[in-house]
Amino acid sequence: MNNFTESLTPMAVELCKNHPYYLLGETIWRFGALICVLLGMPGHVLVIIIMLSARNRRQPVCLYFATMAIFEIIFLTIVFWLWCSSLSLARDPRDVLTCGTYYSLLIGSSHISTLLLTAASIDRVWIVVYPSRYSTFVTRTKALIKIILIIIIVSLVIIQYHFSVYFSYSYNICEYYSYAELWHGKVWPVIRLSLLAFLPCITICICSMVILRNRYYRRPSTTSETTGSRHMRTASLLLVIYSIYYTLSVMPLNILQLFHSYFFNDRITEASQINCLKFAQWKMLMKFCLLLMAINYSNKFLVHYLISMQFRRNFWSLCPKCTWTPSRYRKRTRSFENSISN
Repeated sequence: MNNFTESLTPMAVELCKNHPYYLLGETIWRFGALICVLLGMPGHVLVIIIMLSARNRRQPVCLYFATMAIFEIIFLTIVFWLWCSSLSLARDPRDVLTCGTYYSLLIGSSHISTLLLTAASIDRVWIVVYPSRYSTFVTRTKALIKIILIIIIVSLVIIQYHFSVYFSYSYNICEYYSYAELWHGKVWPVIRLSLLAFLPCITICICSMVILRNRYYRRPSTTSETTGSRHMRTASLLLVIYSIYYTLSVMPLNILQLFHSYFFNDRITEASQINCLKFAQWKMLMKFCLLLMAINYSNKFLVHYLISMQFRRNFWSLCPKCTWTPSRYRKRTRSFENSISN
């Protein structure tokens, strides 16, 4: 009887894949994930090249952004693998890599990126609020130490997935063992949401608002400073908007993990007990939340380009032979930055 039930479970899951919720999630995922990968990968490569250039790599904040780009490339690589798997172009990465390795790469890279952005935001507050004393607190060595510590801490935290989850061939998802049911079902989602998502995102938002307040109440005394202040205020406002958007894109996936027990009954023993509605809803919500994070991790180049004038100048300097690049724009940008530095 058990063997018969095990053979029926995959058949029941296949029937559930015809549910409208499941089909909706798969359709949006197949279009959205590919666009994120095609736009995000080249953008991250350009960010790494620019941030690690001879001039920029001396700046501590640029080291954070370069490291973030590396880990977000890892995230988008897993997303692309999942996209190929959804089209039956490749085996499921959770089956090939094991769920422990899959979560280490996907969730680990996401948490590392978030914590690195938090550290970069705090350092940027020191630079803006204390321009004459920030060199004491914000240095290249300290930035490298923070980057290494963040990678080590997150690696130690997510190593638990190697011993507590397995790939369920019945549902084609990662499930946790019975002995880890309480930890991964109740305790860990709350810790992960509060310490690795909510607290860092709130810190990022607060830092961006502190920078905006500092720029807004700055009183220029000359015409050149007035022009520079206008640009800095605009960039600071965009930074606040992006920090809120970042929070709204990172939080849903972490919140969804709190409701795993609602969508799945881990003690299911009969195929007839599979709830196709909840199964399809879970898969659809997971696709949406993962796609939301993929969109967030694929637009860093655009964010840098809109906020930082120095980044725009460095980007155009990579293609000096492009005849379609407006020379007047390059001259205006260069003269404007010189006026700010003076």
